[in-house]
Amino acid sequence: MFAGEEREQDAAYNGGEMERDSLSDDDDGVEIVARIRFSADGQIGRAALLLASTLTKEDEDSVKRQLLDLGWHSVATEVGGVYGDLPQKITRALVGAALNSGVIQKDQREMHALMHAAFESLDAFIPSGLLEASIGAKIAIVRNDKWISVAVMGDTAYHAVAHHERFGLGVMHI
Repeated sequence: MFAGEEREQDAAYNGGEMERDSLSDDDDGVEIVARIRFSADGQIGRAALLLASTLTKEDEDSVKRQLLDLGWHSVATEVGGVYGDLPQKITRALVGAALNSGVIQKDQREMHALMHAAFESLDAFIPSGLLEASIGAKIAIVRNDKWISVAVMGDTAYHAVAHHERFGLGVMHI
């Protein structure tokens, strides 16, 4: 659950133990309900990680609405393919999403900050050993007056059977 949003919970927190109220064998998973309070502009990386972690369009839109309520702008996009083909795809997707959504303006200072944060997050997400790995990732960009953050979360694999989750985060002062 996100701040300001009310809905019925499947799990309740009681003194250090989680209680499941209505999970049956027919459920497709377990919903974890959490509250995150942002108390400073510098916690923008947490917001980007949260946005990159969303699995549905509804959850993504909910996070973006709540960030906008804070005066923070955000956008998310997805990329995929073989690592060798991704640098151009990622750059186009990242810059296109940030400009088209109004998260950044087309000026040197904002573009510079975006690219540094993106490089930092991608460097953590794709280590040099994954030269021809298959990659599928969600990229989230969150920005406030002072900071911009890029979070990348997704799967990497040399073979479809061996995929696993990875993430990367970059934060840069504008």
